[in-house]
Amino acid sequence: MRKIKILALILALIAVIAVISACNSDDVESSGSDEATEGDKTESKGDGTEIGALDPEKLVLFADGVYKAYIIRSDLADSRDRTIYGDLRAAVKSRVGAMAKATTDFDKALADSPAILVGKTGFAESDAVYSTLKSGEAAARFVNGKYVIAYTSEQGAEVILEKVSALIKKADKKNIVIDSSWDIFVSYAETIGYTEEQLEGYISIPEYNGRLFDDFSIDMGQGSVMHIAEKTNVEEFEDYITELYGAGFEYYSSNEIANNRYYTFTSEAQIVSAMYLEAFKEARILVDNRATYGLLAAEPEAELEAVTEPSLTVLGIGATGWPGGMGYVYKLADGTFFIIDGGVNSSNSGSINSAMWLMATLEELADDPDNIVISGWLITHIHVDHLGAFIDMAKDSKYTDKVTVETVIYNQPSDSEMTKGGHTDRIPWMQRALDVWQPETLVKAHPGQVYYFHDLTITVLGTQDIVVPDSDSSHNNLSVVTMVNYKDLDALYLGDAEGLMNKALERLYGSELKADILQLAHHGYSNTDAGTVYKLADPTIVFWPVSTGHYDGTGGASVKTVSFNQMFFEPGITNHIAGETNMTIKDFATWKPEARWTPKIS
Repeated sequence: MRKIKILALILALIAVIAVISACNSDDVESSGSDEATEGDKTESKGDGTEIGALDPEKLVLFADGVYKAYIIRSDLADSRDRTIYGDLRAAVKSRVGAMAKATTDFDKALADSPAILVGKTGFAESDAVYSTLKSGEAAARFVNGKYVIAYTSEQGAEVILEKVSALIKKADKKNIVIDSSWDIFVSYAETIGYTEEQLEGYISIPEYNGRLFDDFSIDMGQGSVMHIAEKTNVEEFEDYITELYGAGFEYYSSNEIANNRYYTFTSEAQIVSAMYLEAFKEARILVDNRATYGLLAAEPEAELEAVTEPSLTVLGIGATGWPGGMGYVYKLADGTFFIIDGGVNSSNSGSINSAMWLMATLEELADDPDNIVISGWLITHIHVDHLGAFIDMAKDSKYTDKVTVETVIYNQPSDSEMTKGGHTDRIPWMQRALDVWQPETLVKAHPGQVYYFHDLTITVLGTQDIVVPDSDSSHNNLSVVTMVNYKDLDALYLGDAEGLMNKALERLYGSELKADILQLAHHGYSNTDAGTVYKLADPTIVFWPVSTGHYDGTGGASVKTVSFNQMFFEPGITNHIAGETNMTIKDFATWKPEARWTPKIS
């Protein structure tokens, strides 16, 4: 019995030694590798890797059927670095037929070995290249026998990888030699898609008070990017505004709301929106491509001529059979219209869709039904029950022949953000509609901006700009939130803002959210965490963008019973439910609506 126990102990000890040996193998990274497959590990063993000596004149990556140098990433690499590292190894394997050794800078002895360094590593060569880069730039450089691939933005990482992969594809697959002829530099402008012609008017944005921004530039969609400087203060921010002046940008406008400051600058190629968010102690710098986006007048018209009776119509979105949705039509005193959203698209409607309903409404309200001018159309976010009419009307000439859209205001997330939210199919919706509408001005809304449409003034309070990168997949939190002043009353339009956006709004603006009119967030549903924002707004008029059945529970959810909505049933507060018929207000002394009505749909 004792012999059996001793034998079992010996076998167990052998097993432990085998495990330790495997963990210490050259083919296992110190922090674990998620890029190397079992097949890859086999390829990198034995004669698959014969590391040569460090040569300051050249780097032999692959020769005589084996790797002569490492490909190294940081042991602390984030997901972006891991992706670039894995993609680079795959590009080399595609050329030579074998996977390069998987390793990191954990082994400091590798500092004396020839290698390709991906991203920031603990080696001096990486520091040397990164010290030359500004925000958004990228480079691949041969330094002291190593080839350093460096980038300061996600877009830059993708561009530099593409360029290096192209060089690998052209290299002799039996003998890949890297030297200074492989040096590449990618400008910030190139990483975000500016053409050579646009680059003529492009100005590099300065670093934030002599230091790199704390995060990589963030893709905000359609060629726009955002930089974030954390742990800053208003004095540093104002110093940065001075730097923007000094860099050659032209001042366009500024605003201050609560303790937050907003500036807009321009160059021939760019629109720069700089904001200081006091509650976050952050500066956020957004750069839009001026070839895509424009600006509206920084000041209201000096003289306004009234030619018609103004009104506000709350669309009866419930008539489409959809429980929620949102649409508001302002008829301005100059005879044009300003629209917020418009309702659900046809594929989610019954026999009546929002395009039919909105068009019939405009025809009855217009002074000339055959020549309808929408001076401004604001899309709060890319959800079917908000932009449906906008995209459906663009598909049919019976609408576009009678309607002119002069300005469109929106803020669509990046393609990757749309994909993350499961909205890949929706990425082209806005662009397809814009190609048809051909507005004179396309505006990417940013917080602090103010827009003037005859006797209506819009102040942007929230967009994806104040919640990214902490957004969630629903995209309701990426709604454009505005304060609309009309007939001396302020209306707070929250779109579908949920907890993330509403928490940001209350922190940034506090009592500045006070409004006479409030549009309930996300149709009044309980998932908005909007109680504090509602209290700060403290309205006397409340718009419920929901069908009657979902308001009172007779046809689905009962938003009327949501706990924090109970504050609106106090004396002195008037509630207007969108319901299934239109509601038009013309008496702006009392804001009392006329009788509800149904447009004549042809």
